[in-house]
Amino acid sequence: MPNIFVRSIAFCLVVGSTACSPNPPTKAPTPAGARERVIRVGTVELHAIEWSGQGTPLVMLHGLGGNAASWAGLVRRLSGRHVIAVDLPGHGASPVAGTWDSMPLAREIVAAVLSQWPGNHIWVGHSWGGRVAVESAAIDSAGTRGLILVDAVQVSPVRIADAAGTVEFLFKGELDPWPDLASALAAVITLPQFSPWTPDVEVAFRRAVVVQPDGRVVPLLSRDKAAIVLRTFAIDDRDAISRIGAPVLVLSAPESFSERAQRVLFPSADFVTVKGNHWLHINNGEDTSRAMLDWLRQKGL
Repeated sequence: MPNIFVRSIAFCLVVGSTACSPNPPTKAPTPAGARERVIRVGTVELHAIEWSGQGTPLVMLHGLGGNAASWAGLVRRLSGRHVIAVDLPGHGASPVAGTWDSMPLAREIVAAVLSQWPGNHIWVGHSWGGRVAVESAAIDSAGTRGLILVDAVQVSPVRIADAAGTVEFLFKGELDPWPDLASALAAVITLPQFSPWTPDVEVAFRRAVVVQPDGRVVPLLSRDKAAIVLRTFAIDDRDAISRIGAPVLVLSAPESFSERAQRVLFPSADFVTVKGNHWLHINNGEDTSRAMLDWLRQKGL
């Protein structure tokens, strides 16, 4: 497995850390200027953060272990666009999913989004969320007007030989509680994936942990569930692509682990390389937002 892929998955699991937790926080922080939405469809409950604005709604799906607040810095640069950022199941404030396979998750997400925001959508996904966004765009094919992938995991198979061992190797010393919030912030603020550290990034981090009554800060991450999520990347969901008729934009970091595969999967897409690391929407929100806005204008979206 390429080193950039290992580092990418490592951060996505640690930073958001809400992946696979059976007990998400009952009240998660929300970025300034946005509002929390709770969506219930049948037995499914999802939380989302909404920024009011103009144009076809951008429905944003974060990477593995992230949460809806991870997009806040980018959203502030999107010139007043209407944005709906979803806490994927088991992340942020959304309860744990019954399955971690991305196609069933996509069905739940589409049903939830359509229940509150019927009509047209532009699906946006980062990393694992990009894989889910492809499947969501396929399920929502009648309403999908565009698809934007931000250094996304491809829907063609990615096999990790030893997922459990990979998780333990990557997260040794990082899967256990910090003694207090100051220690937690001191630990994560030094990671390049959090650069630049901003109030929005801090909100995203706080949305991804639980502070216990004794002051300990617990990352919402299970070793077992993290490995399960990694194993789902081996599922072949390429059939979804044939149901997407909308234009596609693929944004990639210079050393993207997935760009080559995305070029094969989406030969007619528009490709833009953005300076930065795997977490382009955090690391280089200025250029990422500019590329998105330029493309949206070009496509009349």
